[in-house]
Amino acid sequence: MRDLLHGTSKRQEIGPAAATVLYGAVAVAFTWPLALGLARDIPSDLGDPLLNAWILAWDADRLLRFFSGDVGALREFWNANIFYPEPLTLAYSEHLFAQAVQILPVYALTGNVILSYNVLFLSTFVLSGLGMYLWVRELTASPRAAFAAGLIYAFAAYRVPQFSHIQVLSSQWMPFVLYGLRRYFDGRRRRALAGTGAALVAQNLSNGYFLLFFAPFVVAYALFEIAARKLWRDRRMWASLSATAAAVAALTLPFLLPYLELRDAGLGARSLNEVKSFSADVFSYWTAPSQSRLWGHVIRGYSKPEGELFPTIAALMLGVVAIAGSLSVAWSRARTSPASSPRLRPVASLLVGAACVAALSLAIVFSGNGFAQIGPLPISVRTVWPIARVLTVILVLLLVVSPRARSFTRNWSGDVVAFAALAAIAAFLLSLGPEMRTEGRLIAEAGPYSFLYWNVPGFDGLRVPARYAMLVMLFLATAAGYGASAIERRYRHGGAIVLVLATLAVAESFAAPIALNGTLEDTRYATPPARVYAADEAPEVYRYLRTLPTPGTVVVEFPFGEWAYELRYVFYSTVHWHPLLNGYSGHFPLSYNLNAVHLRHPLDSGDATWEALMKSGATHAIVHSAYYRDDEGMKIGKWLVQHGATQVANFDGDRVFALR
Repeated sequence: MRDLLHGTSKRQEIGPAAATVLYGAVAVAFTWPLALGLARDIPSDLGDPLLNAWILAWDADRLLRFFSGDVGALREFWNANIFYPEPLTLAYSEHLFAQAVQILPVYALTGNVILSYNVLFLSTFVLSGLGMYLWVRELTASPRAAFAAGLIYAFAAYRVPQFSHIQVLSSQWMPFVLYGLRRYFDGRRRRALAGTGAALVAQNLSNGYFLLFFAPFVVAYALFEIAARKLWRDRRMWASLSATAAAVAALTLPFLLPYLELRDAGLGARSLNEVKSFSADVFSYWTAPSQSRLWGHVIRGYSKPEGELFPTIAALMLGVVAIAGSLSVAWSRARTSPASSPRLRPVASLLVGAACVAALSLAIVFSGNGFAQIGPLPISVRTVWPIARVLTVILVLLLVVSPRARSFTRNWSGDVVAFAALAAIAAFLLSLGPEMRTEGRLIAEAGPYSFLYWNVPGFDGLRVPARYAMLVMLFLATAAGYGASAIERRYRHGGAIVLVLATLAVAESFAAPIALNGTLEDTRYATPPARVYAADEAPEVYRYLRTLPTPGTVVVEFPFGEWAYELRYVFYSTVHWHPLLNGYSGHFPLSYNLNAVHLRHPLDSGDATWEALMKSGATHAIVHSAYYRDDEGMKIGKWLVQHGATQVANFDGDRVFALR
């Protein structure tokens, strides 16, 4: 341990392999006791994870069939087996194609989608850490600082409330993209640029949010490197970057077309009010996850949906160290330039003072207080943009009158810390959504995100701007890596300090033992089973369905239209893959909602319900008698028989009826 903290020999440094192993060990501890039941337990709850497990199994099944010679398997890739007879039902949610490629070997060997899901779940932490490690090591040449940055990003507190959203956790490819770009600009190696493209495609195909959120930052970072290295006229570089961008677009576009087709059909847009409700509040960044063992009941600035975005105090400290050091270096270099001409020096001083007042006013607005007293001068401000415009004008004027200000700006803007800080601020502002609020109080009627919502295709289909918080953590961890490197160089025991702060960041996020197989009790129906089972351990009724002919079998399950059960029907369809009238996803088609009018309470309008059932195309019905609190399940079975259905199987109350 002493060597790890203080050693300088390359043999004693944390290399990529060691970092990967350590991140894996931390991931196991961070998600404990999941490791004890990788083949049977679902992290967090039996809600969205079941939907995502079904998506992964559908994707993997199509790929395996294709590789086995069934070339038509991929033609039906988007026409998943839920919401029969609707097309493109996979596109009602994230397609998770990149994740399916990741799990394919495990799924092919075991057929266990729960095991495959959990391996993927753990890998998001390990790969996020490794990607950040490689990126920060490339920037700072410090393996210890890089390892610390990897811990901060991989085990960010924001990930804890997202345990049920594997697509949000799948942010691991972003640091690999930045790492590849940096390697390319350092050595002009085409292999590095190819790796950048591959990582960006993987990220694009992992999460539709990050496809739209991250792409502008990739472009911004490339332009930052070009500007810092003065490569604007390098035609070969532009050709290579353009070719890579074209290849990424060509590989990504086919996965966007089904979503565009659904949009043309009127499905997919999110209302402005819905987007506002899932936007971050300024104080969301001072709201720790309720599951955090250290801060969960202490740091609760402002609770709201998707609003636990606490970045951890340790990460902020390291980020502040990095920014302060970067500003100090830039200022030291700028001091050789004259402040301004003697005639303009009073003007420059006045502008500096005005800028400080404007910056303080912005801080007052974002703090939610709206009022401050500076000596005899009261300051009362309630909205952001008037002050921001004034501050912008002041800073522009300062650049005009002061050579030193211009020199400082040139020096600082060429530092990666500056890019990371500004990118984190941009992501923070975008996470606040179409309007900006602090502690629930409106401070801007139109935030930067409103421009994207109204003007950039795709953004009006995203419900949760608060997920920009992952990009905030990406760039904060980058800056924190620089802060860790500065501490390591400056202090004799810097390595120990760095690892202590990184460990503290993980401790601030730590939520183990985490919830497994969480189930919400429904008020109308019996509590759903506390577990789900994969493959040959699935309930016998689903294994029976596997024996029915394909094609030719269409299944409807009762109770119908209750999400806790619909999720289980969708998940267990991985056993038989027959089309379902039932379904659950990010969107629901009109046909499903119309079916639900009758099928949710089939006994209320018996003949009309039977007619709807016949028109639906269903060939078999399953009535789960145990899911009802009373004898309604038995009554539904009798009603089916009275209308001509035939009971063909019964498995402990799961009764199967042939409808035709």
